[in-house]
Amino acid sequence: MKRLLLAFFLLTATGTFTFIQRAAAQTTVTLATFTAKVNQLDAEIAASNMTAAAATWGDIHTMMVSVLKTSKESIHHATSPADKTAHETILQNQQTIYFVIWDLKNNLATNRAALHTKLGEFGATIY
Repeated sequence: MKRLLLAFFLLTATGTFTFIQRAAAQTTVTLATFTAKVNQLDAEIAASNMTAAAATWGDIHTMMVSVLKTSKESIHHATSPADKTAHETILQNQQTIYFVIWDLKNNLATNRAALHTKLGEFGATIY
């Protein structure tokens, strides 16, 4: 019985912690904040500060995932079929650009210009 109670409390604590993490991770990404972070990444790559660039890439990736999530939620909350179609088109464009960026991030220094361009394209889809 004690083991069962212990397992229940551990499971409850883990579930609560996970819920809190997800709630805290929800942030609104604006074009201005995204662009500033992209420019920071570009400057770090230009300065050959790859450690800082890798950290900034992590921030940018988190922002992109948040934007994709917002787009998916917009589809779910669409008020008409036309609105839903418009949001689906935006999400498809975002995903296409995201996958190109994902491939480019493997070599930040070599792909600097292309990465900056594609991140700009992704930023243009933020609403």
